[in-house]
Amino acid sequence: MRKLFYSMLCFTICLFMLPFVNPIVNATEEEEILAFPGAEGFGQYSKGGRGGEVYHVNSYELTGPGTFHDALTTAGDIPRTIVFDISGEIKIPQIIVRNKSNITIAGQTAPGDGVTIKGNNVRFIDSNDIVIRFMRFRLGKNDFQDDALYFEDSQNVIIDHSSFSWGTDENLSILSKDYDNPESKNITVQWSIISEGLLTHSMGGLIEMNTITMHHNLYAHNNDRNPKTKGQIDFVNNVIYNWGQYPYVAGGESGTKGYGNVVGNYFIAGVNSRNPEYAVVRGNENYSLFLENNRIDSNKNGILDGTDTGTKMMEVERPSVIVDKRFEYPLTNIEEPEKAYQHVLDYVGSSLVRDSVDQRVIHDVRNQTGAIIGHEEDVGGFPELEKGTAPKDTDRDGMPDEWELANGFDPNNPEDRNADKNGNGYTNLEEYLNELATSSFPKNYPMEPPVWTSDPFVPPEEDTEPEPDVEPEPLPVMDGEITKNLIINDNSSGGGQNARNWSIEENLQEGDLVAGDRDGYRFTDIPEELLGVEWIRSAVNSRSATSEDLVTFYLAADADVYVAHDARVSSKPEWLSSEYENTGQTIVDDQPVTFELYKKHYPAGSYVVMGPNNNSSRMNYFALIQPTSQEEPPNEVPKDLEGDIAVDEVSLNWSSVNDEELYLIYRSSSKDPSFRAIASTEESNYKDDTVELGVTYQYKISAINAGGESELSELTEIFFFDPNEPTPDTPAELTVTKTKSITVELKWKEVEDAISYGVFRTTEPDGEFKKVADTISPSYMDKPVDSSTTYYYKVSATSIGGESDMSNAVSTTTEEAIDLPEVPQGLSAGEITNSTFEINWDSIEEADNYDIYRKANEESEFSKIASTDSSNYKDESVSINHTGYSYKILAVNEMGESEFSEELNIDMIPPNTPSDLIVSLIGTDVVGLTWTSQGGANRYNVYRERNGEVEYIGYAKVDTYFDRTAEPGVHYTYYIKAENASGESEESNVVEVTPGYITVLKNYMQQYDQTGDITGPIVPQLTNTLKQVEHHVEKGSTTKAIKFLSKYKEQLTKEKNKEQISPLASTVLNHYAKSYMEELK
Repeated sequence: MRKLFYSMLCFTICLFMLPFVNPIVNATEEEEILAFPGAEGFGQYSKGGRGGEVYHVNSYELTGPGTFHDALTTAGDIPRTIVFDISGEIKIPQIIVRNKSNITIAGQTAPGDGVTIKGNNVRFIDSNDIVIRFMRFRLGKNDFQDDALYFEDSQNVIIDHSSFSWGTDENLSILSKDYDNPESKNITVQWSIISEGLLTHSMGGLIEMNTITMHHNLYAHNNDRNPKTKGQIDFVNNVIYNWGQYPYVAGGESGTKGYGNVVGNYFIAGVNSRNPEYAVVRGNENYSLFLENNRIDSNKNGILDGTDTGTKMMEVERPSVIVDKRFEYPLTNIEEPEKAYQHVLDYVGSSLVRDSVDQRVIHDVRNQTGAIIGHEEDVGGFPELEKGTAPKDTDRDGMPDEWELANGFDPNNPEDRNADKNGNGYTNLEEYLNELATSSFPKNYPMEPPVWTSDPFVPPEEDTEPEPDVEPEPLPVMDGEITKNLIINDNSSGGGQNARNWSIEENLQEGDLVAGDRDGYRFTDIPEELLGVEWIRSAVNSRSATSEDLVTFYLAADADVYVAHDARVSSKPEWLSSEYENTGQTIVDDQPVTFELYKKHYPAGSYVVMGPNNNSSRMNYFALIQPTSQEEPPNEVPKDLEGDIAVDEVSLNWSSVNDEELYLIYRSSSKDPSFRAIASTEESNYKDDTVELGVTYQYKISAINAGGESELSELTEIFFFDPNEPTPDTPAELTVTKTKSITVELKWKEVEDAISYGVFRTTEPDGEFKKVADTISPSYMDKPVDSSTTYYYKVSATSIGGESDMSNAVSTTTEEAIDLPEVPQGLSAGEITNSTFEINWDSIEEADNYDIYRKANEESEFSKIASTDSSNYKDESVSINHTGYSYKILAVNEMGESEFSEELNIDMIPPNTPSDLIVSLIGTDVVGLTWTSQGGANRYNVYRERNGEVEYIGYAKVDTYFDRTAEPGVHYTYYIKAENASGESEESNVVEVTPGYITVLKNYMQQYDQTGDITGPIVPQLTNTLKQVEHHVEKGSTTKAIKFLSKYKEQLTKEKNKEQISPLASTVLNHYAKSYMEELK
């Protein structure tokens, strides 16, 4: 009997320890029931875990049963509600929730002061029907950058009464991975706090793509993205305080469409707000904005006195497109901005029990205090949270026994959680969860959204009628001495431009630019035996390509091919690691980045294929080609090249040069006039099966051996067509559009199904017309031709069926010869700013236009940057990262180009002097500085004076800096100098400060005295006690200082003083007094 009793006891205990119970779904679900009373906006109908199982979080471990990690990652097909039996800080590893659905995270069930998720982030990807309530996600400073909470390609999500802070990338981000086909939709964020993103990447978050409601939220102390929006967004009754650089970002520098309602919000500038007059910034022509009844308080006077400035609160330089009608999105209960401001501050965040972080942020907003921070310790760090005890829940159904009994349920029957006692569509468990949240909404605030009967706004479809296929212009052929027909097949989003930034270079040397799309990286260390070799300069941005044939080329000699791959990429691509040998050698650039050298030997004629970089954030690889044979190249050129048409190929034959030689086959065509290597062969014949009907091809052959390549043979031309197909119509309406001294421009009517056109010419009225060119477009410029000469032209069309008859002839007589333009003179500088260099020169009568060439002082070669037909040019692409630029220009007409002008050097001007330097934060061993930049700087240098000695202590990229090397009790003087490549500005104004516990306590007391958080007799009492502490510390009497600190703490907590000090003031002052005592001890 006793054995049976123990067996039953063990079974019962094990049952209670299980984290969840199985569901029995028996509630009657009705269509479109709100996620909970008070849910509004696009995400209001999220189902969450309704009718499913219950998971109890009861472990503080990182992973395993009962952990928050396990609660999310083990969710399956059954809806799940997550409740908390524990409270306080829950440290997590990164949690990726992928392809999950129907989850409710019920933070309101946590006992004590609730829960705070810290240490890493949670990412929801491809998930739907997620409800999150009364949670805190505070990432904190780490050695990685990430969001506190992240949603990607997710639907039917509502986040309510939650707090997000201390993100190192964003605080809260919601986005679609593919903006052209957005998957995220029907999402609401309401009554939540998004605050204190940590510098240097202090961001509120991305709220992008696609249907998202944000109402009654607080953004505070974020430098940027408050939020950054794209797609369809309803932004209503939010409070935005102390943005740094950018408040509401309307699209940014993006071509993605945006349709935003910005209604009834309150924007309040703070100490860090760079442009306090603007609430909506970085708009563009793709972002349509409805702006109504907002307030902006930009004067930083500490008094809430915002006004509705209408469209004047939108950035002038980068406006959005203002529309006069609200976009029809699901309605929310819109309040006047002043009323919404009060309600937001009273009820926002995880507000059932506000921790001291949210209390402090709310206090900052009310009193217009506080600043953007760089570390959570700048404001006291993670607060201590009371860990309460969860109420007894015998059947583990998420409803406490006491509540079940009070509502007529059975505390031993877990199945009753999914019943619907009152028939309102919510399960009994939901009724309990909703009851917990009742006090979190303002009194008399409607618990249902307004009735909405309008047709929802649907973004207008862009013109999807397919454009006619246009043959892309072939890229210039890339040939080296050994490397032939280098082709870049970059399939990344910018692949076409990336391909243009690759090149074949000769004579590799230290100091050469590493990449074709970066002008700042140069080689500093190259193995001696590889100096002077031919090499392939890559584009860094091609690192995102996934093409298995990203790079292809032929070799005209035996060679060792080296691949230089970024050493920071630990996982090498398969094509490299399996085929190439790691030499142990490296090349280094000046970033510095080390490239590991891999090598493979290839014989002449080889077709080399290289794949992707296998990393999209590090440097892309590049290649070196080192010849390995001393043999002389062939001196005999292949002869007797002939071509014939077969059914689906062109057959080539030629006389062999030497039985030991190989051959490279080169081809050009009416679609691509450049000769490119397309194949190699050991035979004196070749069949080209890559030809297209209707195209004229020209072929040449070279002989190759281990040592190199011969000259190219004479060409043979083949027109490849199908005689069984009809020929194209004869081109009509041939006209001469322009005639000059050495150019004639022609155009004609496009012929249906034509692949290319032949252009024929003669100088005699009855002379024989000879082909001078092929072109794929119905126009052509014939250049050069003789001046003062009459020419006659005809054109034909070619298609898969052959060639048409020639058109009617047209004639024109070229003008008299002109001279080359003179060399431009008088090159001089005009207006010079940090962003624009103006140059002027004397006009030349014979010039049609002028080409402008530029070289930064740090660069070795000039490159063309523009052409203009005026004698003035404004270069708006100058960079403050260069010390200056040299310019030279040449004049151009149809005869050609003049010689270059003399060079004009213009130095970059120093940046403007920063102003308004203030101390924005004083800690025990940290000083926060904030200033106003005046433009032209790429960094701000911070100087500190101590005991008469000035030292440089660091720099900032934004208008805020935190000195974390400050020592308590030491008096410092600070000033700032702006810097760019030309040097530093003058000094800013100076500020003086003494960090330490005494200063921190004095400052908080002064602030709380001004805000009314401490009043009455306690103010002089605390002040006098703190003076005693300071006095004894200065005398070195630590024991007496601790005694008075203890008295200070007692004064803070005395029952009779509670009415004279707010809970926040008591908590903050007690925290620093306690920490000071511990340090003194």
